[in-house]
Parts: sequence; structure tokens; C-alpha cells
Amino acid sequence: MEFKHPNFATLMNEEHFVHLLQNAEKLDLVSFTSKLPVPVAILNCDARFIGLNQQFADIYESDALYLYGKLLNNFSTIVYAQFQDVLLAFEAGQEDVDFEFYSKGRFYLSFYKALRNSDHQLIAIIIIAADVTKLKRREKVLLLNNQKLHDHIYLDSITGLPNKMALDRLISDLHHQVENQSACAFLKIDIDDFKRFNQLNSYTRGDEALAQIGVLLNGETSQDTVKIFRINSASFIIFIDNATEWAALTLAERLKFAIQQENILFENEDAELLTASIGICHFSSKSSLTEFDLLQKLDLAVRHAKATSKNSIHVLNSNQAD
Repeated sequence: MEFKHPNFATLMNEEHFVHLLQNAEKLDLVSFTSKLPVPVAILNCDARFIGLNQQFADIYESDALYLYGKLLNNFSTIVYAQFQDVLLAFEAGQEDVDFEFYSKGRFYLSFYKALRNSDHQLIAIIIIAADVTKLKRREKVLLLNNQKLHDHIYLDSITGLPNKMALDRLISDLHHQVENQSACAFLKIDIDDFKRFNQLNSYTRGDEALAQIGVLLNGETSQDTVKIFRINSASFIIFIDNATEWAALTLAERLKFAIQQENILFENEDAELLTASIGICHFSSKSSLTEFDLLQKLDLAVRHAKATSKNSIHVLNSNQAD
């Protein structure tokens, strides 16, 4: 029989359209759906194809006549699982749902439309698919470019650690936190005589030493509660969340010892080891943090440490801060 099709858009919700599909010959259905400009398939509630065009069949590298009458789960377990979710959504009263799926090296956006009878019962589902592979690739390129831009702005190129701009952002975020106002501590690790180290050993060796120390700091700290930043040529700042004064001091002692144990040597007759002086500031509330105040206090704490001797630690108290 000749399959005379009325306007497709007007049939989307008409019950006789589904009956027409179910009673039509395969060739007539393929002829009808082939006139549609996008991949289209119509399935009954058992996920059986009752109409589709070759563009849809091409997604599975198959033939429209072959797929007709077959079950969807024979060709794609992922899309079949999505189909089951769509059934639940339609039973809950939704009229359309969309998903993404991947097949044969291509990405597709699938749009599901419910076909209901006069009693509003679900009788079939139309799937319209769009190839979004180019969009996904552009999206991936944009994400990669955004990541590169983020790394360029917020990561130190020598150590791979977050830089001063990342520290500024952290301080701003902490200052505006409403829910979590617990205590925190900051450590400033300043490499002793690093300018002289560069002059004796070369700036290339200095960069290598900084990278080595960056790896060391990462390995010696917990990433859940500690964040490490490299802020200038010879200094690192460590943020410790929910930290007591004792916990901050214990970490500082461990890091000071670990840096010395790396045995990074000055190239001079004394075989002098590279060491670090550490200043500690403790804050009872994150809301009291400002960038200027923090950096000023940490610089003061480091100066007090170096005034004692190299490879020393100083905890800044409130009287000294004032």
C-alpha cells in the first residue's frame, strides 16, 4: 500500500499515527521516515523499532529495514538504559527528555518525545538524534584552553604549585566564608641564602632545587587540609585548615628537617646544605584574614626566625604582630 503521510509535526501526539506505523509495510515506513532531515526512530514501549530512517540506522552501521521490528537492547545497552529512564520520566508526566550517547566514534544528542493516546496513556516514543561530535570536540578544545589559561594564571611554572595569585584567591574565599570560620594557620618557608645559592650553583640548579623542594612539600603534607603556594623566588606559603598552634608547629619542624635532609649542597668548599627558615601565623577566625595583613605578619615571623639563626622557626604571637 502507498504510505501517505500528513504533516509530521501535527501527528506527534495523535494516536492513529502510531496505528498507521504499526500497520504499514517496512518499505513504506522507510520511505516515509527517509524524508525527515535528521536521524529519527519510533519505538513502542517495549523498546522495539516500529519505524526509523536510514540516518538513524547509520548510527549503528546497520540497515533501516533490518532494524525494523528489532529490540533496541540488541544494539545498544547504553541507549537502552537511557530508554528505561525515559519511560520512567514519561510515566511521571514528562513529555520530552534528552540524553547524550556515544556510538561508533561519534557523539549524539538524543531527544525523546512521548506519543500518547486520547486517555493520555503512553503508546510510543519518538527518538530524534543529532550528531554533536564537532561540538564536543570544540568543547574539549575550549576546556583544554581554559585549563591552560588557568594553569598559566594560577600555577607556578617551575614547581607546578599554585602561585601568589592562587593564594590571593584563597584568602579572598576564606575571608568571605560564612559557614566555616574555624581556626587556621599559615607557614612561610623561606629558603636561606637562596640568592647566594643561585650565584654559586647557577640559576638552572636553583630552579631544580625549588622544584625538588616543591615535590618534597607535597609529599610531606596532607592534601585534604593543607594547600601549598610558591609566592616568589625563595618562598613558599602553606595554609593549614582547622589547625591548632601545636599542629602548625609540628608540621613546620617536620618540613624544616625534611628540607635539610634533601642534602641540596652549595657548590663551595664548606659543602654547605640548603636550609629554610619558617615563620608561623595562627588565626582564630578566617574572617579576620586579609592578604596584606597575612603577608606582613608572615614576613615578620620569618625575619624573627632568621634573626635567631638560619634553619629556625618562629611563631608570631599577638604582641609581636601588633
